[in-house]
Amino acid sequence: MMSRENKAFVAVLGAIVFLLFMLGLSAPNLLVEDGLVEDLSAAGFAVAALLALNTGFLKNVSLTFTDRCLLIGTGVLSLVLFLSEISFGARIFHVQMPKMKGGGEFDGGHDIVILVFRTIRDAGSAGILVAMIGVVLLLAVAVALLLRFRREAEAMVRYILARTFEFRLLLAICMLASAVILDLIPSYKAATLEEILEFSASGVLILAVAGLRWRKGPSLVRRDVRTKNTIRQHWPRQL
Repeated sequence: MMSRENKAFVAVLGAIVFLLFMLGLSAPNLLVEDGLVEDLSAAGFAVAALLALNTGFLKNVSLTFTDRCLLIGTGVLSLVLFLSEISFGARIFHVQMPKMKGGGEFDGGHDIVILVFRTIRDAGSAGILVAMIGVVLLLAVAVALLLRFRREAEAMVRYILARTFEFRLLLAICMLASAVILDLIPSYKAATLEEILEFSASGVLILAVAGLRWRKGPSLVRRDVRTKNTIRQHWPRQL
């Protein structure tokens, strides 16, 4: 079901994440606020944003409408992640960000999730009950939709697992979602794994966009070369 390329990619990525996690546990100074890993993550998201937006708006690259939409969406997501990593420029320009209820500053996208959880916690048992009912309703709707459109869902899953760009994009989103959940756990190991997942996700986004651009680019170059050669061969006959 999953292509060999995607299986190999997951295996290599898993090994890299594990090695970086072990390195992070032995060298905690790399994972401090505004440290090396966070700076590399920000740089990675910035590169992914520029590469995705540039590829998505190029007119001389043979992309489908879906590919362009995914690339532009990836570029916007990567740009937001880059701004979140640099706290939207708060530390660079010494700007005071809004204080959050319960401590901390609102300087990243993950802070939205933290605010939601704190609001539910502060609401007491009634808030937790309402949240649980909401989650159950959402799950029930999701299951009903999956059962209703099971064939379409299965076809979409097979399509994503067989594709390279879409699979890597989904993999990066899952890694980022896991990082947000880990941010809610007050643990040093969880914080270490969170930073590693964010850094690895930035690399996955770059590889996803670069791979798509490389696959679409060579065919265009070869087509141009064939056209030029054809013109040169027929030019003397026309004279």
